[in-house]
Amino acid sequence: MRTQPSRPGTPLRPPTSGTGRPVSAHSRAKDSRTAASEIIAQFDEQLAGAMPTAVFVFLSAAHDGPALMSAVRTRYPKAQVVGCTTAGEFVERDGSVGGVAAMALPATTARAAYGVVAHFEHGVEAGILDAAKKLGRMAGRDLKSLDPKRWVGVLLADGMGMKEEEINDALGVAAPQLVFVGGSAGDDLAFKQTLIFHNDDSSTDGVVLLLLDMAVPFAFAKTCSFEPTAHRFTITRADQENRTVYELDGKPATEVYARACGTTPDKLGSEVFMSHPVGMMLDGDPWIRSPYQVTENGGLKFFCRITEGSEVHLMNSTDLVGETRQAMARAEEEVGGHAAGALAFNCILRRLELDATKAHDGFLKAFGGIPTLGFHTYGESYLGHVNQTCTALVFA
Repeated sequence: MRTQPSRPGTPLRPPTSGTGRPVSAHSRAKDSRTAASEIIAQFDEQLAGAMPTAVFVFLSAAHDGPALMSAVRTRYPKAQVVGCTTAGEFVERDGSVGGVAAMALPATTARAAYGVVAHFEHGVEAGILDAAKKLGRMAGRDLKSLDPKRWVGVLLADGMGMKEEEINDALGVAAPQLVFVGGSAGDDLAFKQTLIFHNDDSSTDGVVLLLLDMAVPFAFAKTCSFEPTAHRFTITRADQENRTVYELDGKPATEVYARACGTTPDKLGSEVFMSHPVGMMLDGDPWIRSPYQVTENGGLKFFCRITEGSEVHLMNSTDLVGETRQAMARAEEEVGGHAAGALAFNCILRRLELDATKAHDGFLKAFGGIPTLGFHTYGESYLGHVNQTCTALVFA
């Protein structure tokens, strides 16, 4: 887990001239050509002639992703067009599973955008370092020398490769002062294949990295809607690569975890796991790791890596909608008291909780009515990889 880099320099102010604001678009159409036409029509109406520098498209895996992305790219040839498949997508006014959601950033929000797909044929570290060099050449400076008050990164990772920790670690080496925020692609809970897109490139084993030269102040929101209990454990045996924990405090993990949850190992399942993940506490803030399966050999398999020797707390769920609203309010204050837009990456497990509690309307309202684009992910990234969290880039 990286610590947040310092952000020196004079805060940016929103531009006083120019036209265009961030705009969002949404389509429930099942036909990809129709969905692309609806997204483009909504953009054109709202942009009022302003050309975007970056376009984000989050779409169901049921859509023809390459065709849909190509249509958007053809309409906005000077923009960096990035996206991925989802486990549900949303804008500030509506959400769907099986649809398309998108956002366009004009030059008054992002002066410039540079994107690349990091492919992993030769390993994650090699792929990230090569991509970082390409981005540096596009930006005209090595990523290590870019001002983190002006530049920010967005990442969209393959959601099935279990490589998010390596991606974030490699980014910490390649660009230690920059923050990359984002999420891992989904496939509507099929758990078969996810896709990421950049312009005409796509991948099932890589990550899209988008570097934004922001013209306005920006901040980050992170909320997990959990609080620590009195139960605290040390990871004493784990298969880190496969995200499986075998021992807590030197005892079988399932026994220790089940006892802390007030149940028995044979009753461990999704309901217990969703309500009681574990969290690493850093400066009083939980960074969540969610279990999802008891393995045949008695281990607890997680959606996120946990290292041996680390200390974790058993967590209790709190108010998902209320804490999302609070996190957005804090971020809005950081950008001067008024936000103009947000990119949000919300965990699929949070979506399932919203489904169960019929709280989707409240969740969308938590973004305060500003243009918002998001998708329900197979993992979230902000200074590292986390679960059951909503991470967001909020800008003035």
